[in-house]
Amino acid sequence: MTVNGHVIIPDDVRDALGLHPGDLVSFERSGGTVRLVKGQEPAAQTFEDRLARARALSAPLPLGMTTDEYMSWIREPLE
Repeated sequence: MTVNGHVIIPDDVRDALGLHPGDLVSFERSGGTVRLVKGQEPAAQTFEDRLARARALSAPLPLGMTTDEYMSWIREPLE
């Protein structure tokens, strides 16, 4: 693992999951085990959806969040 937390996914694992550059992946935790799973493509968005999301993300960031809380916050759907 690099100092930035990046890891290399071995070829056989990428092949088994059908992963290609640019694919989404997620990590699922269960007790002391972590699973790497191929992520789902986000639903198609309109220009207005993307613009609203960009505006929401440019708002002041909430302080005191853990990394996991922040990542969930930026990925949650806008209402």
